[in-house]
Amino acid sequence: MSDDDTPLPRLRKLKRDIDDQNGFWNAGALHYSTRDALGVSGPGGEPSTLESLASDYDRAEKSLDAALMAVSEIRQRRLPAVWAGETRVAATDALAAAERALERGVGVMGKVAHGLRSLAGTLEAAKRRDAAALTPLREAYDLTEEVTAGPFTDPLHYDGDTMYRAHQLAKGAMAERVTAHAAAQESSQETSSTFHDLASQARLQRLADSPLPALDELLLTDAGSTGTGMDSAILSASMADRAADRLAALSEADRARLAALLAGAGSPEHRAYLMRALAAGYDLDRIAEFDGLIGPYGNDPAWLRDHLSPLAAGGPMPTGLQRDTVFDGTEWTQGQYPTCVASSTVTARADVDPLYALQLTTGGHPGDPAYDNGAAFAERLRDEQVRVYDGGRSWYQDLPVLGSDGMSNDQSETIADEEIGARTGVDYENRAVDNADERRAVLPEIERAVDEGHAVPFSSHDDSGGHQMLVIGHDGDRLQVYNPWGYTVWVHEDDFVDGNLDSIGGGVPNELTSVRLPG
Repeated sequence: MSDDDTPLPRLRKLKRDIDDQNGFWNAGALHYSTRDALGVSGPGGEPSTLESLASDYDRAEKSLDAALMAVSEIRQRRLPAVWAGETRVAATDALAAAERALERGVGVMGKVAHGLRSLAGTLEAAKRRDAAALTPLREAYDLTEEVTAGPFTDPLHYDGDTMYRAHQLAKGAMAERVTAHAAAQESSQETSSTFHDLASQARLQRLADSPLPALDELLLTDAGSTGTGMDSAILSASMADRAADRLAALSEADRARLAALLAGAGSPEHRAYLMRALAAGYDLDRIAEFDGLIGPYGNDPAWLRDHLSPLAAGGPMPTGLQRDTVFDGTEWTQGQYPTCVASSTVTARADVDPLYALQLTTGGHPGDPAYDNGAAFAERLRDEQVRVYDGGRSWYQDLPVLGSDGMSNDQSETIADEEIGARTGVDYENRAVDNADERRAVLPEIERAVDEGHAVPFSSHDDSGGHQMLVIGHDGDRLQVYNPWGYTVWVHEDDFVDGNLDSIGGGVPNELTSVRLPG
């Protein structure tokens, strides 16, 4: 819920008006302002309803926990005694994936119940505080009636002490009402953000509409996962949705062909990267070619991750601690060139397009030491950065005197659509954020985008110049940023709002000025 959908902006405006409405000439204005303030409703929502929902989630958590215990017991004790050979291994993998999914489910249910109770408590306190403020506000209104005649000050009955008391009561009451409404809204927004983050982690249903068997869906969506919370699942929520849609649209022949590729894959991770290629829009011929290239390494998840996922999360890091983005010891970086827009875009595309990533890391020759090495990768990466940079700029930017380095936000939007959106099915929109309020307002949209698996390009500026980076992750009140100087880092969201982006790294321009949001 945004500010514009609540009574809060109206109360804030009335508070500003009332703060200035003192003295003889403002009696009529204060009279009407207090009347209008009394007409603004209290914080919305019912704490009792939220408490009831929390109890429902408590019961769901207990049910999932019971199922988790049963699956864990089967996997750890009964299965090895009953099954053997290859079947045992496959079944153990499946049950381990089910166990992780149930663990996530238990965690999600518990966090939802806690969030609902926290919101209910905050809302109940806000309602009490707001209701208590109505008493002095009504008294202030009654006092202004004594010194006014309609919209005007009544000079025959005006009393300075009465007007002063009315003004003080109204000011205090409005401060209380604004504080109460702001607390309720902030808690509601934080809870909404948390719930969306949790919903994006609930991967099990993302392939539910596909024609694959339920067990295959589970293994694919779990591939790369290591447990609860933030993990390294290969298929993001948006990839899984897109893959399911494309799978359902395949002909029977192509579906059977893909099923054969999946069946022959060397690991769940191998299968997940084939689905990632499907999500990126490639046809079966290209996917089969891709499968042939990575097949020899299909049972090596680390090799697949290093060659196909440049921005693999790897789990949350302490705030401010940089993690290098490297392939074979060579950074995914713009180097000493003014190509931050192009470089971040190339890396973002590689992270959603495994065929493109493989071309960059191996030149199409995985395992060949002449191609599959850090130095050769650096040359290919630089060539792609130059291609995107030169193709995205206007001719006049290259003029010797009048030209300039870099790319504009509008040019960034265009190449994001061409390079990233073409593989994810989204269109990017450039959004200027010129002040702290606008930056705070856009944060939920950034969170939702990265929770779904979309990179969000953003620009920062200060007196030193401008720079583009990517938001690629979200965890509570922190965002994960990829800086095309060659690293990722977790930073607090308040740094985005307050103009402290040097927390990303030394020399980073401080102020967030625009974002490219996928729609």
